[in-house]
Amino acid sequence: MSQHGAGKGPKFSGNRHAGREVIYGRNPVLEALRGRREVHRLWLSSGGRAEELRAEELRADLGARRAPVEILERDRLTQLAGAEEHQGFAAEVDAFSYMDEETILDTGDLVIVLDRVQDPHNLGAVLRTAEAAGAAVVLPRHRSAEVTPAAVKASAGASEHVPVARVRNLTDFVLAAKEAGYWIYGAEAQADVDYTAPDYTGKVVFCMGSEGEGLGKRLREACDVLVAIPLTGQVASLNVSVSTAVLVFEARRQRGAAANEAG
Repeated sequence: MSQHGAGKGPKFSGNRHAGREVIYGRNPVLEALRGRREVHRLWLSSGGRAEELRAEELRADLGARRAPVEILERDRLTQLAGAEEHQGFAAEVDAFSYMDEETILDTGDLVIVLDRVQDPHNLGAVLRTAEAAGAAVVLPRHRSAEVTPAAVKASAGASEHVPVARVRNLTDFVLAAKEAGYWIYGAEAQADVDYTAPDYTGKVVFCMGSEGEGLGKRLREACDVLVAIPLTGQVASLNVSVSTAVLVFEARRQRGAAANEAG
């Protein structure tokens, strides 16, 4: 590893390579080393024993990737990361690569569609849920958060392993999913169908809207069934990431039960 003195560091800020970005946080960096993106450089903040522990973690995960590792003062690392929540880890990586929608439909059986979810932290939380449940995520190209470093951090690095597509029109994607044999379920607080009632053991798309606006009219009308999660408290709605987790893990529960019965 190379050691940089105070106030120095790589000549990177303000001259970032096209097609690359800086991700930050312990888990995002470690998962990037295990994921599909190219990792070009890694940075750790200086700090005695903490620095040694961080270096050991990186050595365990570098494998054949052999990205250079540099030690920086914490303020310099904060400058490079563009955020204070870097936990002493940052990396220069290729920009996030989205999949095409045909691959999403052909290779999986559980898809989460996010309609107008613009908070990167909400997106990151959904990506973490999707990775844990083995689901893909589809976003619109406009009026939506993207998989930015902030979303990567909020996902705790799960974004590095989730299939994500961006499409021009969500309704068109849903109609294509129907043609491919998927059933489309929209989350709607006022729906009459309890979320546990449908059969989710086949190919399923869950359409999730933003907390403020819900599902758009055309997307709502394209859904086969609208389902609601009953609430008994004083709060009128759940965060979109929580609602998504409730639905996708109900699907996983049903599939596990069906597999046990078949076995």
